[in-house]
Amino acid sequence: MGDKDFQLDLQELVENYVWDCFTQDLGCIKRLFHRRHKYYFDIRWGFVDFSHVTTTKERATIRTADNRRTELYFSHFDNKSNTPQMYTFSTERSTTATTSIEMQENYTIGSEANLEINLADVVKVGGGVNGSLSVTDTKCEEFSETLTWNINTEITVPAWNTARATLYVYEEPSVMDIQVTTTISLPKGSLPVSIRRTKDDKVVKTYWITNLKCIFTDKHEEDGLVRFSNVNVPGSEIDEVVAVIESRGVCKNVSWKNQHVEVQCALMDDAPTEARSAKNVVASAESD
Repeated sequence: MGDKDFQLDLQELVENYVWDCFTQDLGCIKRLFHRRHKYYFDIRWGFVDFSHVTTTKERATIRTADNRRTELYFSHFDNKSNTPQMYTFSTERSTTATTSIEMQENYTIGSEANLEINLADVVKVGGGVNGSLSVTDTKCEEFSETLTWNINTEITVPAWNTARATLYVYEEPSVMDIQVTTTISLPKGSLPVSIRRTKDDKVVKTYWITNLKCIFTDKHEEDGLVRFSNVNVPGSEIDEVVAVIESRGVCKNVSWKNQHVEVQCALMDDAPTEARSAKNVVASAESD
């Protein structure tokens, strides 16, 4: 089973339905003189409403503190004096947060997908891509956001010590199964589709689709690619038939959080004897 079996091309479905209507209207004889490649279809997609609801389920991942911590910047400070000294550790660095959406079952309009995936409250706010994403690639689409980390802090270095100050942030990877439920409706009651002649763009005939169910086949419904429901229309005795399509895929996200500074100090090799003696006294006191 190929990739196309997991995708519904709404443009193709509309065009096939309208062409069938056109050839039936022509009759058996006239239809022989009308070749489809001589025409194209002008579909007014603005008459169609697509509403999307996203649900997610995060997959269990094995994480450790070591492989999540990333070093962004470090600096050395040497205190060649007999008293502790204050130094300013200051820098600005960037990381890139990424979110990739890989669709496995979805619908398209021609060569593009047409999904709004809402990741608000799922992807970490401030540390990654979040909010609503418009997915147009039929297979995989990646979104990225550059994050800037600023640090400006004072550190204390003991006498005759060398210090290494390091800025760390934590990588937060996640993998989620996503499902987007798309409800397709006709708020104006119909979808106009015109058949135009390729050579001069002349409109040959216009059809108004008033029931979305007619563009799908029974097999689409049997295979679970689409389902239908009736929606009450205020002021009308006739319910509107809306189509519901479930799109499924995987969301892989890398976000960042928890910047912090670590300072490691060590006695300098050329420290005078009294500095070494002072360190030994402190060490002895701590061991007691």
